Amino acid sequence: MLILAVFMSCTSTSTSKLISIEDHTFARSDQSGQMVIVDDPVVFKRGEDVHLILLNVGPFKKDEAGLNWFDLDMEVTGPDGAVLLSETSMLGDAGHMALEKNYAKSPYGSCTHTNDLQPGNYKFSLTIYDKIGNGKANQTAYFTLE
Repeated sequence: MLILAVFMSCTSTSTSKLISIEDHTFARSDQSGQMVIVDDPVVFKRGEDVHLILLNVGPFKKDEAGLNWFDLDMEVTGPDGAVLLSETSMLGDAGHMALEKNYAKSPYGSCTHTNDLQPGNYKFSLTIYDKIGNGKANQTAYFTLE
């Protein structure tokens, strides 16, 4: 079972090299499994799925076949600074595709947490990188679990 928390997006940082992230947002899953954008203040209850969505990321380089290839790493840190979840290369071959105008419109990382986590402030970090070029960008946002 993956572990995650609830977040408040009032504080966030972004860094990039050769690709950029236009913006980001948080979402939760509704009863049908569809993502629903969460407005500020971003608050989740323990047990909810939490999604960090990056918006309009790129440009990504193309390979000789005309396909782009990007991947995602994700890390969630608890109120005490301990890493609760760390995943790398989450997309693998699924990130090898043709992107419209070399931009990924809304790649995202998702986490499910248990009800055992303590309320508090958590950090969600999502890194997206170009597997063909040298581009890389990171979005870190802080959130609160209730």
